[in-house]
Amino acid sequence: MSEVLEVKNLKLYYRTLAGIVRAVDEVSFTLRERETLAIIGESGCGKTSLSRALIRFLPRNVYEFSGSIRLDGIEVMKLSDAEFDKQIRWKKIAYVTQAAINSLNPVIKVVDHLIEPLVLHTNMSKNEAIERAREVIKKVGIAEDFLWRYPFELSGGMRQRVVIALSIITNPRVVILDEPTSALDVMTQANIMNLLKELKNNENLSFIFITHDIAVSSELSDKVAVMYAGQIVELGSAEKIYTDPLHPYSKGLLGSVPRIHTDKQVVFIPGTPPSLINPPSGCRFYPRCPQAMPICEKTPPPVIATGPEDYVRCWLYAEK
Repeated sequence: MSEVLEVKNLKLYYRTLAGIVRAVDEVSFTLRERETLAIIGESGCGKTSLSRALIRFLPRNVYEFSGSIRLDGIEVMKLSDAEFDKQIRWKKIAYVTQAAINSLNPVIKVVDHLIEPLVLHTNMSKNEAIERAREVIKKVGIAEDFLWRYPFELSGGMRQRVVIALSIITNPRVVILDEPTSALDVMTQANIMNLLKELKNNENLSFIFITHDIAVSSELSDKVAVMYAGQIVELGSAEKIYTDPLHPYSKGLLGSVPRIHTDKQVVFIPGTPPSLINPPSGCRFYPRCPQAMPICEKTPPPVIATGPEDYVRCWLYAEK
């Protein structure tokens, strides 16, 4: 499968009254066609900031936004905001935000939500856009009649399907899903996950799936990036990360998930994540790490390759 997205040394820092927040710090990964990368980690680790950096939904208090983002062969960091909006956003990359079911305007019909990006970002006429909306709404498992209803007339699961339809209606190469099932019940979550699997295979889509729910992420992911304090501390195949993680934080995160077919006791990670304004000078996980060494306190760990595209950021593996 060919490479769709390549991110290298991406940084996104915010300026605040308390200091500079290093929300995304030297993040690198690749994404291929029909591949899903799950980005997992505790709340506040920088997952949503990373997704907003990729789609360039940036606040006014950005202090630094640098690195490389190559999407479909285009170095998008060299594009102006106007060029990015015209060439990239929604056409090549789309975004499903947190609590997306609440992002629909309750007094605008579903069809008008769906045709808006087509009219604004493509050369489609209104009639052509309505035909495309009819096509896409069926793909996400909603009857065509619901196009003419208002969002408040739909259930939470149906509204989530509408938002997913909205993200794929312009045929993007990559869709970023930020906690797409967090506000849904378990049965609706399962239905949405099955829908995403179908879309990935049938529509030639690549997904970046951002979540703190490890059980949900395992349903869809091909690769997993474990994020901590603004950095990816481990990146590898889903099978490798879920069955044999390397980084102590990855082990602790997965150890906190209850398992049905084992007597292994659920563990927890003591302490809290560090401030992104003043992170530890060495390894950012050092204060909480059960395997910390003296070198971890003062010296940032190197990035150790564990495969062609896999790596771990830990001194334990530099010693070997």
